[in-house]
Amino acid sequence: MRGRKIVRVRVKYMLWLESKTGLREEVVEVGDNCRLRDLVKMLGERHTALSRLIGELLHGESGIIVLHNSRTPEEGMDTPLRDMDEVVLMPPVSGG
Repeated sequence: MRGRKIVRVRVKYMLWLESKTGLREEVVEVGDNCRLRDLVKMLGERHTALSRLIGELLHGESGIIVLHNSRTPEEGMDTPLRDMDEVVLMPPVSGG
């Protein structure tokens, strides 16, 4: 990967997504031109239990909430990722 910078992104899985992945969080290494969409696709491939949910998320059919550095991503799934960014995946919360 000569000439390409490695970007490290901390990914946090909230609520029942943690049990689907077996992880509360992980650090994922991506290329320096990676966008949020690319990372999410990678997570679906890495964690097969999430693949259906990730597919729905990428097609705008999921209630999964994605936060980028504690905020709604400004550019949606096209938001570029930078070294030490944090991405949180959270299922919709309901109560009664």
